[in-house]
Amino acid sequence: MRNRLLSALLSIGAFAFAWFVSMPAVLAGDPPVAMLMQPAGTVEVSRDGTIWKAVSSNKFLFVGDHLRTGADGSGKLVDQANNTAQTVGPNTHLEFAPGSVKVVDGKLSGPEQLAGDLGAGLSNRFAEAQRYTTVRRGVQTEAPKLRVAKQVTLSASYPELVWQNMGKQYSYVLTIDGVKQQIPGTDADMVRTKVANLTPGSHSFNVSTVDAGKELTDQVDKGGTLVWLSPDEDKALGEAVAHVKSTVASSNFAVASLLDEKGLLVAAMDLYRKHFTENKDDNDMRPLLIRAYYELKLADLKQKEALLYNDLISSN
Repeated sequence: MRNRLLSALLSIGAFAFAWFVSMPAVLAGDPPVAMLMQPAGTVEVSRDGTIWKAVSSNKFLFVGDHLRTGADGSGKLVDQANNTAQTVGPNTHLEFAPGSVKVVDGKLSGPEQLAGDLGAGLSNRFAEAQRYTTVRRGVQTEAPKLRVAKQVTLSASYPELVWQNMGKQYSYVLTIDGVKQQIPGTDADMVRTKVANLTPGSHSFNVSTVDAGKELTDQVDKGGTLVWLSPDEDKALGEAVAHVKSTVASSNFAVASLLDEKGLLVAAMDLYRKHFTENKDDNDMRPLLIRAYYELKLADLKQKEALLYNDLISSN
């Protein structure tokens, strides 16, 4: 069982490896059509074939993009349509069209089939994440209600649970399987707490707001499910995370993708946030952070990030 789980996680780790990006989106809603992996030497990308930017890490490529390598440049190109990989040689110029790659100059090797369904999964997750990028810029008229994630996975290695901060004047009551725990208020952008070790499996949970010592039970929503990983599952996940980190030099986004795929939304969100803090111009896959905020019911942060995403699209 453990070997099968580790094998599956490592496969997801390979999937996550490709998810390390830093190009602004061509058009909101358009999924990437290819991925550049393992760029080495002089590798550059362009939206229009005239203005070029150097590439030093894995990138998503969209319809209309151009890719070129110098005399010392190379990389691997993953085609999502047929789930194959091709080697990009030196002194090569490629142009990306729907369902095809045009070799303007240079050499692109023949395709090699990839194991698993990497391409389809990537396209599907990107398309789903795009659903959460629509925003309203008007003033909110209804009082916000505290909501919790419908389902979130935690473990001994990743025990943190979060929910929206309703205001620093409030404290909270976290209830897991009917057992209540007092959580102090904070002025941070979200409330965090570490959940004590639970038995492996599913647990019901909810959070209520406390105002002046009174629990506002009338504002509690229907709650969610907390899935706690067993020690073996947690260990296998740790090994998969270590594998990704050993493969990808700058691994925040890749590890976040792995954790996101396994339902560890809080840990994934933290690494997405770190990635975009360190790479402020990245925008292609920002919908994944927006989606994480949505799933965790962090409405204010979701709105803020969606506004940023759309503003960056409009400015390009």
